Amino acid sequence: MTIASHPVFQALVAGLLSWLSVSLGAALIFTRREFSRRAMDCLLGGAGGMMLAAAFFGLLQPALELAAHLGRLTFVPIVAGLLLGAAFLWCLDRVLPHIHMLQDTAEGISTSWRRSILLVTAMALHHIPEGLAIGVGYGAAAAESVAAQGTASGLATALVLTFSIMLQNVPEGLVVSTALRAEGFSARKSCFYGVLSGVTAPLGAVPGALAAGITAGLLPVALSFAAGAMIYVVVEEVVPEANASGNGNLATVSCITGVCLVIMLSALVG
Repeated sequence: MTIASHPVFQALVAGLLSWLSVSLGAALIFTRREFSRRAMDCLLGGAGGMMLAAAFFGLLQPALELAAHLGRLTFVPIVAGLLLGAAFLWCLDRVLPHIHMLQDTAEGISTSWRRSILLVTAMALHHIPEGLAIGVGYGAAAAESVAAQGTASGLATALVLTFSIMLQNVPEGLVVSTALRAEGFSARKSCFYGVLSGVTAPLGAVPGALAAGITAGLLPVALSFAAGAMIYVVVEEVVPEANASGNGNLATVSCITGVCLVIMLSALVG
């Protein structure tokens, strides 16, 4: 196995591309000083839809296929992974100091951090499950390739997951840099901290790939774990923020559009 074909290397590259897409979104703050709340809610809704679709098509669907040999008990590793992934993010949410854009009270352990730093940590928390999902996706693809004597279906699924996460990260990078700009930061600092918020994507991708490569028997759990973490973020953070300013209908339409984009991408790549 060459370095380029190693799942950890592939996951790292995909994680860096994910971070790059966050950086691209953050850099859009240089195009104008502020964006309307309506536009932000639309972007958040679309990102949430892409996350949900990626969780299913890139993680849960392969997990179900891998666990199919269990027959009536197929649901056991899937449900276990989902619950563990959601619990993992819940614990991080309770511990890591952060604040959401439309909140005034910080969450996590008590800290004297400035609101701007708390906003960045909130988005950094958001990108952890994305990095894990990418890593697990490539780790699972490598394991499936060995088991199926070189089939490329697993890699295609991992690519769909990567592209979906990259697409959703562009508006997310813009959202965090716009929030920082509204806090009074310069465009340069807003962009810098927006870029910094995405560093957890490649940091999460490597352990995700390593975890997926431990044993093929645990792959359904690992895939479902990443899916549970992503779904938790969407339900706990993205959806409430997209609906908090009276633009719920627009955000919902954008969410469905995001789902459709991932479906089309899955069909094209698959």
